[in-house]
Amino acid sequence: MTEPLVRRTDRRGVAIIELNRPERKNALIAPMLDELAAHVDAVSDDSQIGAVLLCGTGGAFCSGIDLTEYNADPAPSWLATAPESIRAAHVAIGSCPHPVVVALERYAINGGAAFALAGDLIVTGTTAWLQVGEVRLGMNAPMNLAWLVARYPVATVLQVVLAGDRVAGPDLLRLGIAHEVVDDAHVRTRAEALAEQIAAYPHGAAERLKAATLELASHAPDTTSPRWFERAAATSSSAATIPQPRG
Repeated sequence: MTEPLVRRTDRRGVAIIELNRPERKNALIAPMLDELAAHVDAVSDDSQIGAVLLCGTGGAFCSGIDLTEYNADPAPSWLATAPESIRAAHVAIGSCPHPVVVALERYAINGGAAFALAGDLIVTGTTAWLQVGEVRLGMNAPMNLAWLVARYPVATVLQVVLAGDRVAGPDLLRLGIAHEVVDDAHVRTRAEALAEQIAAYPHGAAERLKAATLELASHAPDTTSPRWFERAAATSSSAATIPQPRG
């Protein structure tokens, strides 16, 4: 029986979504991204889920685009639609209402880094690293930029993308990209525990706060205007409902 390229396992309110090409260090191909998008879309519609854990099998997050498969001769049947598959997977994660926790084990490289950066909270290892190294190849990095510019100050984005260097766990924390740095052997365990902690909060609480945060972030903050505070109050009004137990 053929192993899925992406696996979903539900546990204690958490949907664990695993990139599953360990023999290729979870390198990305279009069919894998199609499966990822399908799983995330399904999770987004699942009211029994309170958080998502995005991780890789085999002890590594993702080594990036599988250039061997992309450059195969003859060309794979999916090559022509691969850009759409990449975008669809990112759109699915960006549209997910549940908090997304990423377990960044060992490394997340180039195209793989973009999926690590898609996480709302990143747990990484002391010696694990993220690299947006497309500049070294003379390539653009649109999905990495999409997440970085949406979430971090311009100075942080430029530090990450212009040098193209590996950014290790402690530096990811210093830059505000990582939520937590733990011993390499404990990344997956800690990330899963964090996801379970969030999933155990009153039903919908984390989803409402995530939605309100993203809505506010879509407007330039102007604390000199009362409209800013009115907008904050409006986006938070739904959070005042009485919490209901999950399930």
